[in-house]
Parts: sequence; structure tokens; C-alpha cells
Amino acid sequence: MTPFPPRTFRIMHRISLLPASLSATVFLSATLSLSATLSAQVNAGDIAVSRFSTTSFAVIGGTTSSVTGYTTAGFQGTGLSQTILWDRANPNAFLIGGTGFVGRATITGPGAVSYALITNGVGTAVQMSWHDSGLVVVVDSGTNQVRLLDPLTGSVVDLSSGAQPWGSSLSSGAWDPITGDVVLGGDGEIYRLASGTTTATLIVGGLGGFVSGIAFDAFTGEIVATVLTQNRLIRVDGAGVVTNIAPPGSIPGPNGLDVDHVGDFIAGGGTGQVYRVPHAGGTPVFLANNPGPLNGIAVAGAGGYAIPFGTSCSGGAGVLSLTATGPFLAGSVVTTTSTNHAPNSIGLLVLGVSNTTHLGIPLPLLLDPVLGTAGCYLNVSVDVTAVDITSATSPATLSFPFFLPPYFSGQRFYAQHVGLEPVPGGLSFSNGLAFRVQ
Repeated sequence: MTPFPPRTFRIMHRISLLPASLSATVFLSATLSLSATLSAQVNAGDIAVSRFSTTSFAVIGGTTSSVTGYTTAGFQGTGLSQTILWDRANPNAFLIGGTGFVGRATITGPGAVSYALITNGVGTAVQMSWHDSGLVVVVDSGTNQVRLLDPLTGSVVDLSSGAQPWGSSLSSGAWDPITGDVVLGGDGEIYRLASGTTTATLIVGGLGGFVSGIAFDAFTGEIVATVLTQNRLIRVDGAGVVTNIAPPGSIPGPNGLDVDHVGDFIAGGGTGQVYRVPHAGGTPVFLANNPGPLNGIAVAGAGGYAIPFGTSCSGGAGVLSLTATGPFLAGSVVTTTSTNHAPNSIGLLVLGVSNTTHLGIPLPLLLDPVLGTAGCYLNVSVDVTAVDITSATSPATLSFPFFLPPYFSGQRFYAQHVGLEPVPGGLSFSNGLAFRVQ
């Protein structure tokens, strides 16, 4: 896997960890309440939908599936809304784009909303996504180019230029926070606009219908997409192999897609149906029916991830595997868990600001010549550590819950587990995890 670019975040040493000496019950009860609410009006997991309108959108309660409509005085464009995006800088707000406009709708109470135009400088915004710079990537089917919007000033510049392989059929796309590329959909095809280039290249074709939504798996980084006329929710792996996440036809007319704050897929279309598909895939779970056909979905608190990278070596019961559960959202608790340890052994959580260097030494670093281990690597810089004990039965697990402070929003960091157990060198090292906090 391509190394993740390091990104320094503020006050790393102040992260609230949960070592064994602290009370998990007290800590979690105090912090999990923060993960449920983003702000006074919008909760983590709430689902906003745009619906071919010049004035209105709706929000589906993430826990209740209740539908609340919001009507503005007008989006101030030249046509209908086409896409919606949760505004991570203003948690009560959503950015709405369409023909001739992108604007900000701020929810002020149940059914109450204010609206401000950001720009008229787009053709037709059909999907929007956040860039780590704080700018918004706009897929513009009116100009058939990929564009970059400053949501503070309203300025718009082109990322792509000239003739593109999708011709006049650009229909979706999103910025890939792992690679920095933009992945785009057209008529039966998915493309990649590599960072720093102006012309896209084909990833996969032959999908049989317009690609109406692009997103990324929060645990693998793989491309996720909806194919409108084929009624498919698909995954595209790094080799370009396409598989179905949900049974074909189980989501009628999918025309909106997002990955929620815990890694499940939210898709919908048809006459307004919205579904949740578990991350593991399978039959969609119906959530709500939004009045009127929808064409965009945005989940509040979405956009974080925890993606494995690097190499593991063996613990007392086999090769280690490190994963994490979210939400990967500032103000929430994340838990990292590694498997295949020896029981009742000491384990460490290592958190770092880089996965490319530690004290000037390039990473990953092979540790065998120094420690006598067998195939073990240091995958992350050692900036913060915590200690705990593995579980009592073999194969044992090692888990660390920790709190993501509010100032971690938009930041990246890296994690690895280390075990002190009966293996060569007396130490085991897991793969790394790359986190992006929304």
C-alpha cells in the first residue's frame, strides 16, 4: 500500500488514553455521550438528502428514521439541486449544490433553516466532497470538469482541464483522502484524476449504467459506487476487480451514496427510499422514504477512517491483526484491537504523527537486526504510548479505547500494537492503522 502522507496535529501528547489503571466504565460513560451529538440541531448519523428542488431538502434522523423537511427561500441558482454535503466546519449545516449554485443551509431548529449562497460559479454540481485543505471538490457535469471551491470566498478553480475520457457524461466523483486523487464516475466507467494532473485515466469500465455516486470504504480505502440503471452498490478493489456489496436490484434506482460515521453504506434513490447496507455487505435495511426522488445523500459525522497498512509479525497465537472501530469523529471514542496474542501478557498502544519517519529514521523499520524479532517492523513514529494486558484466553486480544478530542477534527494520526510475549525477541508488532478524524 502507498504510504499515507504524515500530517502533524495539535497537542498530540494531550490525547486522552485509557490505560489499564483507569476505569473504563467511568471514562466511556463520560465520553460516549459526546459521540452521539455533533451540535444542538444535527446529530452524528443524521442523513440529509437533496431531491431535485429549487428550495428544499430533508433530514432523516439517524436513530429514529424520522423525516424532517427544510424549505429555504430559494437556492439562488438557475436550476434544481443535485447534491448535498455535511459541512464539517459548521456541524449544523449542509452544503447544497445544483445547476448554477452551491450554498450553505444551516439548520436552526426543527424544520427551521437559514440559507446563504456561496457561489453561482458552477455549471451543475452533481457531487461534492471535502479536501483536507478545507476546500470542496466539486464534480461539475455542466462543464464536465473537476473543480475546487473555497467555501469561505466562493472562488472556483479547475482541477481538470481539456478533453476528458468521460466526454460529456461526468456524473459523480469524490476526493480520495488516502491517495489525494479524485475518483470519478461516468457512463458505465470509473476514472482517476491523479493528484497534480489535469487529465483522468480509466480504472474500470463495462458497468452498464451511469455511476451515480462515489465513496470510499472506511476500513479498506477501496472505491464504493452506485450504478444507477443497473441498481447496483459495488466495490472496486485496488486491482480494479468489481464485486457487489448488496444484491443487485435491492436498492432501486440508487442515486445517492455516502459512508456513515461507523463505516456502513447509506444509499438511496428510486422514489425517495433510503437504505443502510452493513459494512460487511448483504441485504439493505430500509430506513425511510423521503418524499420525492432523491439525488444526493450526506451523513453528518461521516468522512473518517481507520485503514490498515504495513506488515505484522507473529504473536503467541499467530500473525497479529490490528483493526479499529469508530466512529472516527472528533468527540468520540475509538477502539483499536489486535488479535493472536498470548493470554495475560503486557501490550502497548503506540500512537504517532507519522508513518514515514521516527526520529529521522525512515519507516517502516525492520526490527529483527536490533531486537532479534522475526519479521517485525516499526510502522509508526513513537509519540504516545499506553499499556494494558491481553485477554485471558488464547488466541488473546489486546484492546485500547481512547477519546478523540474536539480539536482532532480533520487530523490524521497512526497507531500500532506491540506485545511482550513468548516469540523471537520477546516482542510482537502489529500492522499499522492510518486514522483520519472527521
